[in-house]
Amino acid sequence: MEASPANKSSKGSRKKGTGRFLYRLWKAVKRVFCCCCHCSAVTVVEPFVPPADLEPEPDPDPSSPAPDHSGIKANNESFESLYAVIKLIGSGGFGRVYQGERRFDNKKVAIKRIRKSDNNRYLTIPGHPKPLVTEVALMMMMRREPISPFIIQLYEWFEHPTAFTLVMEYPEAWESLLDFIRNHLIYEPTARFLMRQAVQAVQHCIRQGVFHHDIHPQNFLLQRRPAQLKLIDFGCGQLFSRDGYESNIYIGAPDYCPPEVLTEPRFHAVPANVWSLGVLLFMMMNQRTPFRNRSKITEANVTFLNPTLSKNCRDLISQCLARDPTKRPTLEQMLQHKWFSKDLQ
Repeated sequence: MEASPANKSSKGSRKKGTGRFLYRLWKAVKRVFCCCCHCSAVTVVEPFVPPADLEPEPDPDPSSPAPDHSGIKANNESFESLYAVIKLIGSGGFGRVYQGERRFDNKKVAIKRIRKSDNNRYLTIPGHPKPLVTEVALMMMMRREPISPFIIQLYEWFEHPTAFTLVMEYPEAWESLLDFIRNHLIYEPTARFLMRQAVQAVQHCIRQGVFHHDIHPQNFLLQRRPAQLKLIDFGCGQLFSRDGYESNIYIGAPDYCPPEVLTEPRFHAVPANVWSLGVLLFMMMNQRTPFRNRSKITEANVTFLNPTLSKNCRDLISQCLARDPTKRPTLEQMLQHKWFSKDLQ
């Protein structure tokens, strides 16, 4: 659950200092699209600065196999010929994201740049014999029909000698769900509207064979027109496994970590996701997470801070935050709960 130390060099220090300045400058969009998990996926990435990053890529070594972009990249044109980079919109320890524009139709896109590193994780997915970097692999799986409106979409990706570039959907008039929660007093009808979409997004991931592994409000964008959540950042994800995962590989946000990760050798995707969604709903309704440290998580005693919560809302949160993962509802059972009915009780 701890990030590995970054490489130390004078150049790295300057970039780190610049990153902190940009972090403050772009507070409203901090870490949007960028991996918020505590995994050691990649190091700080290079910005798009001419001429180095935007020069045409050198001719590939003819003895090396070409990267597999099937189903995503329709041609062999370079990134520079297809897209223009407009401005930085988010940065973090694992990537930088820019607003961009597709040249042939001026369509806005989000461009994520990830440096290649020995710590990059790769996955082999059906239909692709060669391993792909994790975020690309899982987002390609999310592109398969049916496509969910609650998942950010990958348009195409490019592999460079030192980095990967992902071109993604750019939601209009958006903010992170975390910023929305912090800046607004949320009433139950609004929370119910948002939670329904959050549950459906996670449910769709599982159906597509993807365990997102890092469900929390910074990994949801709230698009205002139309009002819609978008789940982002698959860089910490895993292929879904019914056998579960070893607890020592958990790389999600600590405040959203289920107790079994801390007390048992293995955990499972759906109960872990349901726990994280329960924490998310609690935070919407109480302006803070329910558990502040490991011991509180393992005790799993829920204390509600908002006296106006309905009985059904309290019941749903309590079920999702059951200490025993076998006692939590499934994602389908969450959507069938009375709290999601038309009239709050």
